[in-house]
Amino acid sequence: MKKVFIATTTFGNDDPTILSLLIKEGVEYTLNPFERRLNETEIKDVLSKGIYDGLLAGLEPLTKDVLFQAKGLKVISRVGVGLDNVDQSAAGARNILIFNTPGVLTDAVAELTLGLMLAALRKVSFLDRKMHTGQWEKVSGALLKGKLVGLIGFGHIGQRVATLVKAFGAEVLFFDVCKTNSLDAQQVELEQLIRTADIISLHSSGKECLIEANEISQMKQGVIIVNTARGILIDEGALAQGLSSGKVGCAALDVFTQEPYQGPLLKFDNVIMTPHIGSSAKEARIMMEKMAVENLLKGLKG
Repeated sequence: MKKVFIATTTFGNDDPTILSLLIKEGVEYTLNPFERRLNETEIKDVLSKGIYDGLLAGLEPLTKDVLFQAKGLKVISRVGVGLDNVDQSAAGARNILIFNTPGVLTDAVAELTLGLMLAALRKVSFLDRKMHTGQWEKVSGALLKGKLVGLIGFGHIGQRVATLVKAFGAEVLFFDVCKTNSLDAQQVELEQLIRTADIISLHSSGKECLIEANEISQMKQGVIIVNTARGILIDEGALAQGLSSGKVGCAALDVFTQEPYQGPLLKFDNVIMTPHIGSSAKEARIMMEKMAVENLLKGLKG
């Protein structure tokens, strides 16, 4: 009987029948006993036992050291799109197959991005906190209509965000290393986008920091910055300075360089934070988990 370790903490919560797909194929599974993201030592201890043929992976670090200790592991099926946490060269050297679930999160992340933009513009989180402390204080916000939205990264999610904000009457610019034609947005250089956008939203798949102190200094006064892509894309220290000076009017963040996040951005009333929930829409989660299981079974069958 094949055995699989499920590293993601909420697998099957939205649709427990997905786990029955494994049982139907005679695959025995073990759920993550820690109920949180595993660190490198923990996932290495799990996989080094040599009892697991497959791994339904989350964001735990699957480093070279981990994979070379993962005796018997044949398949890694990532429950998600990104593979930054997987040493793909090491997996290749060990003949471990790798799968991911592209395309299933487009609507979930794009709609969260739109929600964060609207919340930032209308100061929803700030006023909600006021109400919970008994303060009835009306503060004017702003409309998305008429704003210039700049998207850094224009893959499936960036393109979907462009369509959504365009429907609200916003204008859209985007920067991407690939030449892309769009009816909803105009492609520009990164410098132009940073200088002119009222709202800057990050959707890049890169691993380099794109928003540092220099970029923030060139932005419009009171700019809104949204990040639902990767924490590494923003220098959080520079962002804190921008918020303190008023250069950045609001930041809305779903991703952070270190998660769970415990840094200085917590002290700002004009920062909206969510705990990396881009994929946490029930419909998207079910689709993603089902695809991950199907990929895993395909890999186990060779």
